[in-house]
Amino acid sequence: MNLLERLAEMTKAVLTTDAELRHQREMMSEMRQEVSKLTGGLQDVRERVTRLEALREADRAQNAAELVRFKMEVERAELRFSRLLPGHKDPSSPPEIEE
Repeated sequence: MNLLERLAEMTKAVLTTDAELRHQREMMSEMRQEVSKLTGGLQDVRERVTRLEALREADRAQNAAELVRFKMEVERAELRFSRLLPGHKDPSSPPEIEE
């Protein structure tokens, strides 16, 4: 193999390596863009989960408050109903005097 053939092979190898390096850079750039998009999407998902958790806690608190109000209404209704029953003595009314 003479010197020119050897230089031609080395030039071909350098050009092939250069083309491969360009291809690798392009792929790395695309991968960085994809990772950036995924990172942004993940941040959006985290923020949404945080908002949903806050809404869930607010809903739980509201449901608990509504349950307390409902129980109070039931107690009041039971008290009113018991006052309507015959033979029930209201502690706030004066005692009956028998003659």
